[in-house]
Amino acid sequence: MTTPPVPDAAAPATEPAEPRAEAGPEPAGKPGARRGVPGVLKVAGLVVAIVAALLAATYFARDTPAAAKAGDCAHNAGNDAEPDVSLVDCHSADAEFTVLKVVHGANEQDCQTEPALVATYVETRRSSTLVLCLGVHG
Repeated sequence: MTTPPVPDAAAPATEPAEPRAEAGPEPAGKPGARRGVPGVLKVAGLVVAIVAALLAATYFARDTPAAAKAGDCAHNAGNDAEPDVSLVDCHSADAEFTVLKVVHGANEQDCQTEPALVATYVETRRSSTLVLCLGVHG
C-alpha cells in the first residue's frame, strides 16, 4: 500500500482565489469623483502654499530699491562708496532721501534734469539697470 504525498505548505494553492468585491465603476461624467478628502486637501494645501509664497515675496520685496516710485523715501545704511539703500516710511526718522525719479535701463545722466537732485543710486540686477534720483527728505 502506498500513501498519498503530503501537500507542501509552501506550494501555491491550485484552487483559484475567491474574486474580490469591486467598488464598481466611477460615475460617468465625473472623472476623479472618487478622489475624496485626501485629494481635496492636497489641492487646497498647494493653493495655500502658492498664495503664501506670493505674499512673502511681496512683503520682502517692498523695501528694495527695485520697488521704488517717485515720492517714496529712502535710507542709506551704507556709505557713498558702498551704499545699502532701502525704502523706508517717509515719517520714519531714517528717511534721508526722497525719490525724485526712477529711471529703468538708463544711466545717472537722466537724473540731471531734477533740480533738487543730491544723489543717485544705481542698481544692476541680471541685465537690467535701475537708477534712483534722490533729493533731501524734508
